[in-house]
Order: sequence, then C-alpha cells, then structure tokens
Amino acid sequence: MIYLDELMILNFIIDYIILDFTSCILKINIKRIKIVLSSLFGEISILYLFLNFNNFFLIIFKIIIGLIMILIAFGFNDLKIYIKYLLYFYTFSFLLGGTLYYLKMENLIKYKYVLLLIPLIIDNYKYLFKNLKNIVSTKYKVTIYLKNGKILYFNGFMDTGNNLIDPFTNKKVIIINKEIDENYILVPYKTIDNSALIKCFEPQKIYIDGIGERNDILVGIMKRKFVGFNCLLNNCLLED
Repeated sequence: MIYLDELMILNFIIDYIILDFTSCILKINIKRIKIVLSSLFGEISILYLFLNFNNFFLIIFKIIIGLIMILIAFGFNDLKIYIKYLLYFYTFSFLLGGTLYYLKMENLIKYKYVLLLIPLIIDNYKYLFKNLKNIVSTKYKVTIYLKNGKILYFNGFMDTGNNLIDPFTNKKVIIINKEIDENYILVPYKTIDNSALIKCFEPQKIYIDGIGERNDILVGIMKRKFVGFNCLLNNCLLED
C-alpha cells in the first residue's frame, strides 16, 4: 500500500532532481531555495489523484504546473530563454519518467531517500567544476545584455581585489572601460587613500562562462587601461 505522504515526498525529490539537473546542464547559477520552492509547488500535481480529469485535461493541468515551476525556479527575462528552460525541463521529465516506468512504485517509495544522493552528486559536481575552472583560469567570457536590446561581449578577468557591492541594491559591481548609453547611478567605493563615486548602470542580465546567468550585477564605468582584458569581474561572484 502506498501512502499519500510517501508519494508527496517522492514527488518532491523527483521534481528537485529534474530542476537541479536542468540548472546543471544549462549552467544556471540559481539559489537552492528557488529549487525547493518550485519542487514544493510541484506537489500540486498530486491533486490529479483526487480529480476526475480525462487525459486531455490531465496533460493541460501538468503543463500549467510545469510552466509555473519554471517561473519559480528560473524566473522570466526573455521568452526564448524561458522556452529553452521549458524544453530542457520537460525533456528530463520524460527521460526520468521513462526510467521510472520500469521500476515499481513500491521500490521507489522504499528507497526514496537514496534518491536524495542524486542532487547531492549534482551539487558536488557543479561545485568542483566551478572551482576547478577558477583554479585553471581567471579569465572569463562575459556577455552583457542591455535593456535596449543590444548585446555586448567582453573578456573578463577575475580580480580578487574587486569586492565592490552597491550598498543600496546589494548588487555586485563589475567594471568595464567602455562608455555605454545607459541611465547611470552613482555607487560609492573606497581605495586605499580616498573615497569616490563610480558610474554604474543596471543591465537586463549578464552571462559569464563558467559562472552562469546573473541578475545581481551592476556594470561600472571606469576610465582606465586594461591589459589583456576589458572587463574587471567581482571576486564575490565566486562565493555564491
């Protein structure tokens, strides 16, 4: 006999694995709490056990839940990217569903906590991969998406001395030496011998190879010459 509470735990673990694996494959750096909240929302799918849905409405019901789960976990910035997340999410769902089809539900319930090892393995892989890349190289490809639709490409250098964070928005600041036609804000920063203000703007989003998509970054403009790179990254990006 399968109990509802056991089925809910198993459903949560499976949703967590799918979302975690999706973020790993797409190299998306998202907070763990978002995956947890999205997986908790996925528990609504169990309602089909108590609703008299035909196959058509059951499919629509599960699709709607999947759409909201992706919004909770990954947010929405661009329709094409959102659709990409959906495609990967449903692909992994079908693959995992096909695998589970050959396993008895009783066995899955019995070993549900063993399945928790899968997201732990995925998280350890992401941690080791990110830190290995940091050790091998301090240079990163940076793509900045502006709010006007333009896309800028930079060669970034991870500066251990740059830990600048805007005290008002709590966003990390990376620095480029290229003037951009954007609305600027002034962010205070300190050097060894004085204090000053740096012009910053908020992009729509930023993608950094090896780190992933970020929405918690301001871009600062500083008139200085860089050698071998044109974007000074923030060391705090490696701490998330």
